[in-house]
Amino acid sequence: MELKMMILDTRIQIVTICFFIIVYSDHIRNKKLPLLSNYFFSMMLFFTAGNLFFDLVKVYTIIYMDVVSPLINRLCNQLFYATLIMIVAFLFWYVEILGHNQKRMEWKKLTFSLLLLLFPMYMIVFGELNYYIEDNHVYAYGSMTDAFSLTVLIYGIMIIIDTFLYKDTIGKDNRFAIRLGVMVLIGGVVVQFFNHGLLTLGVTITLMILFIYLSLENPKEYVDEDTGTFNKRAFHLMMEEKKEADRSLILVSVVVDDLNKIQTMVGHDRTNHVLKIIGDQMNEVFQLEEHFHGKMMKQVYEFSMQHKRKKIRNTFLSSAYHTRSNVMTFLVEQPLESIQDQLNQLSMFIKEPITCSQYTIAIKAHIDVILTDVYKEQSSCDEVYEMMNYMANHNEARSDTNVHFLDEEIISQKMRYTTIENILRDAIANQGFDMVYQPIYHSKTGDFLSAEALVRLTDTTTVGFVSPEEFIPIAEKKGMIMELGQIVFEKVCAFARKKCLQEIGIEYIEVNLSGIQCMHPDLPSQLQKIMQKYEITPGFINLEITETAFVESGEMLQVNMHELRDMGCSFSMDDFGTGYSNLSRMAEVTYDLVKLDKSLIWPCFSEESGKANAILESVIRLLHQLNVKIVAEGVETEEMAIYLNEHGVTCLQGYYYSKPIGEEAYYNFLLNDQRGRLSLT
Repeated sequence: MELKMMILDTRIQIVTICFFIIVYSDHIRNKKLPLLSNYFFSMMLFFTAGNLFFDLVKVYTIIYMDVVSPLINRLCNQLFYATLIMIVAFLFWYVEILGHNQKRMEWKKLTFSLLLLLFPMYMIVFGELNYYIEDNHVYAYGSMTDAFSLTVLIYGIMIIIDTFLYKDTIGKDNRFAIRLGVMVLIGGVVVQFFNHGLLTLGVTITLMILFIYLSLENPKEYVDEDTGTFNKRAFHLMMEEKKEADRSLILVSVVVDDLNKIQTMVGHDRTNHVLKIIGDQMNEVFQLEEHFHGKMMKQVYEFSMQHKRKKIRNTFLSSAYHTRSNVMTFLVEQPLESIQDQLNQLSMFIKEPITCSQYTIAIKAHIDVILTDVYKEQSSCDEVYEMMNYMANHNEARSDTNVHFLDEEIISQKMRYTTIENILRDAIANQGFDMVYQPIYHSKTGDFLSAEALVRLTDTTTVGFVSPEEFIPIAEKKGMIMELGQIVFEKVCAFARKKCLQEIGIEYIEVNLSGIQCMHPDLPSQLQKIMQKYEITPGFINLEITETAFVESGEMLQVNMHELRDMGCSFSMDDFGTGYSNLSRMAEVTYDLVKLDKSLIWPCFSEESGKANAILESVIRLLHQLNVKIVAEGVETEEMAIYLNEHGVTCLQGYYYSKPIGEEAYYNFLLNDQRGRLSLT
């Protein structure tokens, strides 16, 4: 009879333990971040394991009370209820940590929650405990169990309140998982309070752990699937943790500058494997030195067996983070001077080809190093991440060294970058751009029959005039270029309509397109709507595309060009001679004119001009053979104008004729030119 009773009472506990072992095994085999919340969750798992063990053992001790010492029997029940109390206490602290973005708890709340533990712990030690064995049921009851039930109820209410208080920092799905888990636990406690024979606490505790694990502690949320390293989200969480602890950090990033080229060569999977190899190398270089410098950790390391090292390194110790498509980052908590050897090792590593499958891949990469003590101006982890991205782009073109340290100069440049970005956003929101026009002289007629429209950005309160070469790339990177392009095009059309430029003899206005605009499928419809709004004939618009944009834009550019050309717009290749100069691809698309960059023209008027003359004359002959109109940019002297005109370049643009001028000045320039020609006749 006793054996049958024990089997009936322990069956559900054994199944629950098996289920918990599955969850716990999945937890320990996956990479985990050394976050404060992860520590509290691990403590919940620890006490849950103990609780399930004592839940099973106490059934045995109660059944065999005549054999087991009363002291042992009471101790097993005390440990069972004590571990339950600790589970809900750690759950409360866990939710508090999540609600404060990994920040430490407020001391008042921590003190209150600790004081709250005194009552149930007192009752566990001194409270009444009775045992019941009858009708295939085995359980304990008394003031000890009542105190436990009350404590769980109080903690449960506090946790649910927290999910409402921290709705801005704990996601909707996560809040639901926490509430569901707590309600299941409270439900189990209530059921067992009124029906002592149903031993459901182990099941409800395990279900609560499962809900939280799947929603909040799922390790896959922090691991990059492509490389197997921690992802950007994990990096942000770790940065928040370290920042809250006010720790000095060094961020070491390996930036693969030619990742797109590598992907084209060997494919997506092998490219990710290259990044994984880099991440593994960073782990190898930094891991042990970083995490065993403390005396306690060093003692643990020396005590641990050799085969434990890999397990430790793959769990709670830091690892490389895949923070951007072409960037792997490692967080270091040591002084800079202590990791110089590691930086040198890493520098040598990225200079050597990487073997991936049957490929040997030479990569172009550099290392960025950010000391948070140097970059003290950061007010958030997002700003640190933005600095990482800025350095990755800024240092890509440098060839003097492959290890770059954040310094005051870069910080100043980044501040200017951010300032210009904010000015851009404000200008887009408030139409804060000015348009200037540089007239183009047509030597065959002696008239200024066209002009290039150029956008200008000036902020009188901060940086003053901002060059387009500076703010256009920022607009492209920050996703503002389509709005900017639309504003520019609308201003050009509005000005042309207001001043009736077509009626006074202007044949066309050149408007620049960026590479991103060229690839946007909505470009033709956007431009068409604006031209229709201001009643501008498409033939009045000439769209300038740089060589680089043409080569990089792919088929979408040709689709857009075909659609716009069908409307009546014309096209010119801008800055010919500065980009890829891909003549074979030029044959694929018909241009109405090509603009020769000043870099092709100015060398012809230097002391050693022989080769430059030969190159320029060959280019001019080639373009004439292609039946393309030529515009020469950068014409600054009469000598240049005469030379170009003699070689068949009859459209001339430059300071010799006029600098870029504002709308009213340009309109008056045209009127004065017309009056001058009329007076001559």
